[in-house]
Amino acid sequence: MSAMITGAQAGYMFDNATDEAANQLRHLAEILDAGTRRTLIELGVGPGWKVTDIGAGAGTMTTWLADQVAPDGHVTAVDLDPRHIPEGPNVTVRAGDIRDIELPAGSQQAIVARLVLMHLPEREQVLADLTRALTPGGALVVADWDCTWRDMIRRSPSPRATELIERFQDALLAFGESRGADMGWAQRAPEVMLRLGLVDVDSRVESRSWHGGTGICRLHHSNSIQREAELAAAGMSRDDLAELRQVLMDPQLMLSGYLMHTTIGRRLASA
Repeated sequence: MSAMITGAQAGYMFDNATDEAANQLRHLAEILDAGTRRTLIELGVGPGWKVTDIGAGAGTMTTWLADQVAPDGHVTAVDLDPRHIPEGPNVTVRAGDIRDIELPAGSQQAIVARLVLMHLPEREQVLADLTRALTPGGALVVADWDCTWRDMIRRSPSPRATELIERFQDALLAFGESRGADMGWAQRAPEVMLRLGLVDVDSRVESRSWHGGTGICRLHHSNSIQREAELAAAGMSRDDLAELRQVLMDPQLMLSGYLMHTTIGRRLASA
């Protein structure tokens, strides 16, 4: 870890305890859950599996997984602040940082880490720890946005709207980097998985466009509220932010989401 990124500074960009958090988590689920479910269905997740959902957020994937592995399987949901995760008969909710939580070796048939590792300076060590927690043949699913790709504006209502969106992106991503986030980590995940000895490593890249008031536009709107203080410190005035939020709700706007890299690897099965 860099000497300049320590303690409370290092880690996640957002806080589940804020008034806006429930909206943000709902928008993330709307954007991402369908793709994550497709990946897990392809992996064969089903009755009896033991699965860990890291960075479970609103718990939408936890709840879906609990249904898939029932009646005899089990899902462990891990989050720094799990207040939004529903309980269930085959769900264990663990509050804490995955950097400090040890999963029993060889215990999990699947581990899902979505929008987690990109935020952690210790991402490669965490990935090694998760690999050890897999059963032989177990699957690790790592999904992170590549935020270095910035060609997201498909249609803008005006040059001013474009300027505001670009300033917002610059300021938000700079804030994340100041806390140890690596906005291009997703591109390197396959190589790290291979180096750790995972097999059948496969990476898919996905994005889609959204009109103002939907999907990624609503998420940006929510993020601008959650991180208003940091955006203001980066030079966006209160009037700028109010105007940005209007733009993000304008149906004439069309934005693509960040490129979502989903990388899957399996622990080598026993001989």
